[in-house]
Amino acid sequence: MMHFDELDSVTRKWMLNEFQIEQKGIKPYRSLQMTELGKSEFPSIMEKAILEGNEVTLAIDLANPKFWLPYINTKTGERKLDPKVASKLLALTEFNTWYVRGFSRRLKEEGVEFCEVYRAAPAEKPRPECLDHDGEKFKVIEVYNGHRARYHPIENKSAFSIPIGPNCHHTIRRLKVS
Repeated sequence: MMHFDELDSVTRKWMLNEFQIEQKGIKPYRSLQMTELGKSEFPSIMEKAILEGNEVTLAIDLANPKFWLPYINTKTGERKLDPKVASKLLALTEFNTWYVRGFSRRLKEEGVEFCEVYRAAPAEKPRPECLDHDGEKFKVIEVYNGHRARYHPIENKSAFSIPIGPNCHHTIRRLKVS
């Protein structure tokens, strides 16, 4: 389970606000591994997690096999999709994405200029590019503007974004005052 330093009612309000803005946009993010049913149910399931849950409750709610394609195409060919694994991966990534977006908006509104990136849960295989951000200080506006910048709506692997991609366990917090 991820540890989000300020997952409180204020941050959840900003998370929900930012999520709803994206949903009203031209092309809100949806996993390509989901069925049409899963894609249509995703917004209400995500809103529920934002309001009262976390990445664990979100994964449970997304685990319905009817929400997932039975097979996906990979670089090495077609493979069977495990809904439980897919739901955990999507839930961790999406809940963290919205925490970062909502919390960075909150910090921006509070006039906070910098935040720190930290590992909110252990990673089985930490990515080198994730390790580069661990404990580093970034401008809040850069974090806010980096929302999905690496993969949606256009892929740009060199863009700055927290989380950096799927299954990233890094998120943000206020700088420690010494």
